[in-house]
This record gives sequence, structure tokens and C-alpha cells, in this order.
Amino acid sequence: MAPDITNTQTVTVKVLPALRAYILAVNNDSDIILPSRESRLWGLVKMHLATIPPDYKPTPAGGSESCIRIGIYKTKRQEYNRNARRVIYQETLFRDYLTPAGQKVIADYLTRYFKQTFRSYMSGALGNNDKLSIHDAILQFCALYKINMDIITYEMLRKDWFRFRRRRPSGYVIPIENKDF
Repeated sequence: MAPDITNTQTVTVKVLPALRAYILAVNNDSDIILPSRESRLWGLVKMHLATIPPDYKPTPAGGSESCIRIGIYKTKRQEYNRNARRVIYQETLFRDYLTPAGQKVIADYLTRYFKQTFRSYMSGALGNNDKLSIHDAILQFCALYKINMDIITYEMLRKDWFRFRRRRPSGYVIPIENKDF
């Protein structure tokens, strides 16, 4: 079920197909992420927003197969006018376009989040079940998050797991399951 975004503008971020499938699975089959104002994702998005360039072509309202959408909030700054003795609200967020550099930063952040979820899952699955093989754990992860093996290969995930285990032999991973990214 898609969140209600009737009053929320969105920006598009080009992501890898496996990351899009993961976000759809975590976000109730919606490609629209609505981060809270206190989240790191919203801070990154706000940092990279800019005014719309003249050659910009908007993404269709239904989204795109290679992109996700992130809701952006309009923020107001509050100032106290001493002469008028009242509070004045000023709209400060007129930027509603994510720059290509900003899209890369957001995609990298979401990729790190995906990898952290994968590593936490693998640590938990292999640590709690001695009879489970790495192959089966990776396939279960892909099934759980509805990731098709056509868009990500088993070898990529296996290599990431072995590299992680080599860097962190203790295997201590902070589990994350925060829908707010």
C-alpha cells in the first residue's frame, strides 16, 4: 500500500535494481520513502537539494523501474520581529530537485544500509543455526526481501559476506531494522 503523498513533493534517485527491490520489500511495496525530519536520510536529501535546472525532465507520477522517490518536506523558519512584536514565518525550502551528485550520495547511503541489513541477517542466520549453509542463508535473505536472483548474483553477495568476515572476524554486527533509513 503506497503512502499518501498528495501534499508531499518527491525527488527521484536512480538506484540499482537489487536496491530498489529491497526498498520495495521494506517499504510495503512502495517506491516512495518518507523519511522523518530527524533521520539521516532527510539530512542528506536536504543537503543536496537545489533549484530545478532548465533542462530537467520530471519522472512520471507512477515512478520508474530504475528509480525510487523520496518525499521532501517544506520547512519554515521562524523569526521574531522586534519592531512588529510578532513571530514571522518564512518559507526557506524552495529547492525541489536532487542534483546528480546528491543522487549518488543518497544511492550510496541506501546501498550501505542494504549491505548492513544483509550482514546483520547473515550474522544472525548463521550464528543461530549451525546447520544452515552460507548458500542457503543468502537465498533465504533474497527470498525474504523479494530480491530476484536475475538482478543480483549469488556470487556478489557471497563475496561481500566473505570480505566482511575477513575484516571483522568477531562478527559483531549491530542489527538494524529501521524503516526510517
